[in-house]
Amino acid sequence: MGQFKDITIKNVIEELNQSYFLPDIQREYVWLNKANEKKIEQLFDSILRNYPIGSFLFWKLKKTDIETNRDAREISDKLNFQLYKFIEKYDVRDIHNEKIDIEQVNSNDLTIVLDGQQRLTSLYIGLKGSRTLKKPKAWWDNPTAFEEKRLYINLRYQPTEENPDDNYQFEFLNLSNIPPIDESNFWFKVGDILCIESLFGYAREKNLLDKEMAILEKLKNAFCTWNLISYFEETEKNLDKVLKIFIRVNSGGTQLSYSDLLMSILTANFSSDIRDLMNKLVDSLAEKGFAAMGRDQVLKTCLLLTECNHIFQLKNFSKGNIHKIEENWSKITDSIYDAIHLAQDFGYANQLSSGYIISVLAFYMFRKSIRYTQVCPEDREEMWKFVRNAQITSFFTTSLDTKLSYVSNVLKGASTFKEFNEKMYDNRYLRITSDDIEQMMALEYGNPAILPLLQLLYPNLDYKNSVFHIDHIYPKSKFIAKNEKLPEIFRERKNCLFNLQLLEGRENNAKRSKDPEIWLEEGYNAEEIREYKCKNYIPENLKLDWENISQFEEARSKMIANRLREVFN
Repeated sequence: MGQFKDITIKNVIEELNQSYFLPDIQREYVWLNKANEKKIEQLFDSILRNYPIGSFLFWKLKKTDIETNRDAREISDKLNFQLYKFIEKYDVRDIHNEKIDIEQVNSNDLTIVLDGQQRLTSLYIGLKGSRTLKKPKAWWDNPTAFEEKRLYINLRYQPTEENPDDNYQFEFLNLSNIPPIDESNFWFKVGDILCIESLFGYAREKNLLDKEMAILEKLKNAFCTWNLISYFEETEKNLDKVLKIFIRVNSGGTQLSYSDLLMSILTANFSSDIRDLMNKLVDSLAEKGFAAMGRDQVLKTCLLLTECNHIFQLKNFSKGNIHKIEENWSKITDSIYDAIHLAQDFGYANQLSSGYIISVLAFYMFRKSIRYTQVCPEDREEMWKFVRNAQITSFFTTSLDTKLSYVSNVLKGASTFKEFNEKMYDNRYLRITSDDIEQMMALEYGNPAILPLLQLLYPNLDYKNSVFHIDHIYPKSKFIAKNEKLPEIFRERKNCLFNLQLLEGRENNAKRSKDPEIWLEEGYNAEEIREYKCKNYIPENLKLDWENISQFEEARSKMIANRLREVFN
């Protein structure tokens, strides 16, 4: 039986990563995902104002209750899950919690935090740790782009009670930008309140006024004296019961997605460290240019490939289905990596609109038990067609589960990827009509369909071994009122399909913002210019001056539409 208790913030903070830990069913820390939000500062302000900060859910266990053999499957008297540390020093470059070796924990009495991780981590960062974020507009590869800061409060700022939006002045600062002490500034490092024994002695030493002393007293009471952490403590060693409590508690909030809850079930029943495996997989996919293949997409792909019901429902994460995923994890990840390898060859790194396009390629290779190098040329060509059409039609943006069900059923009955494509087209999925082509002519740079459409216009480029940029033929920087040669009607049309081409990266960098006619005359002879215009759907005799942009748009749009009709009809 559990019971309600309370404790001081200081007592909890001092036990974090000593006897208080996080289970692997917990999601990761997210309060600092958006650097412009001040959630930590707001939490500290609420505490100082004696506002409620919500209750907590703790699970009391013995160290010996937890299985240390991660390969163990069925051990009746042990709990098989991984524990993680709280983040003390948050660094945006590495946001994952550190795993712990249970055998290295000194305390035999453990407290597992089931609800309250975000608040406790924020308190830990504010009182004991630091926050390192990237400076705005700085490059990630610049080591000076990151600043480590600690939480301070200005003791000489008094919020007005009449204004509810006027808060205590909490700020994250580093030593180099702390304002000097003056009439309006006395910045106190908040964490020091935990170790100051005599407030009066500190106040005398720093010549603090009564109103500043009053804030220190509030800090001391709030963090060290009053029992502001109200929690329910569960003591029963029953994972299923605790998991149900965890889901019941967390499903009531808006911050935790349903897939987070399903991930918690997967984690609780996986014999190996699935959260770590999932993090490594998702991070690796993002590094390779496929951030669209996030954790939700991987979870659903796992269900799809093992032929379980892929709909996100609790019943579909049964122990039997989870066992299937675990048994096939290596093959699943191989199929996903091979699928993105193909997508890279097709030129879709950092371009893919939906991770479920990868799921389809992975499903086919998983069922066929083939690797990337074993995909035959015909299948490869048909896979490219599928990726292209799925991207153009935004296939997975609506009725996701219905479409995945249909796709999986068709793939199960298809002996080749060509057969799969044909059945999809026969049932009007992924089919592109003449009316669709007319609408495509209005698409603009940034639309997910632009790249595959341009690939159709430039079918002979080596997308596997070269990087191609989407270039504006008439430079976009000159679609401005100051350009007197540009008809006013075209000022907002710089990004339209008629003005876009694919250029090899180095060639595009050399072109920059040169006018097209000048760029051609500087770099090409008459025959090369003729060839350029021919392969880029530009009339041979049309000079690419700004005065001719209207004729250019009309002629090139017509030629592009005709080419697309040839491909799709």
